[in-house]
Order: sequence, then C-alpha cells, then structure tokens
Amino acid sequence: MYTAPRRDTQDDLNARVPLSVARWHKHVNLCFAPREAHIQPGASKEFGFRGSIATEDGCNQAGGRWIPQIFNWMVHVYPYQTDPAKIWAH
Repeated sequence: MYTAPRRDTQDDLNARVPLSVARWHKHVNLCFAPREAHIQPGASKEFGFRGSIATEDGCNQAGGRWIPQIFNWMVHVYPYQTDPAKIWAH
C-alpha cells in the first residue's frame, strides 16, 4: 500500500502513483459501534467500514461513534499478481 498525507492534492497523488494507473482513496463518513457494544469487526451491517450508516446524524441516532475521515490517502498494490490489471486492483 502507498499512502499520502490527507492534505495532498490530485497533482501530488499523481506524482507519487499516477492516477491513470491506480485508484487513490480515503475512508470517509464512517460510523463505528459504541465501544461498550463489543461487536466484532465486520459483524454488524450498520457499523464499520462496510456499514450502512453514512451520515453523522444517522450515526448519532444509532448511538455510534462518527469518524469523518480515518487514515490518509491510500492506494493498494498487489505486487505478486501475474495479471497487470490486478496489481493495482481496488
């Protein structure tokens, strides 16, 4: 995985790994379960990276923890793939 600071522009990202080659992304608008819920990661359809809640208001109503952005810019790379299209797959 390649990463870049949150403040980087598309030109900055393009200089690091070209936008025509890979898909840079950020994880935004996340709602995580309340700490006291003790829900295993990925076990909830509402909370987490694949959760259905995508607004701060909805997260508050569900009693979750709202995170506007987690981590920085990132792009995934799979260097051991034999198919070039899969090396930069997202």
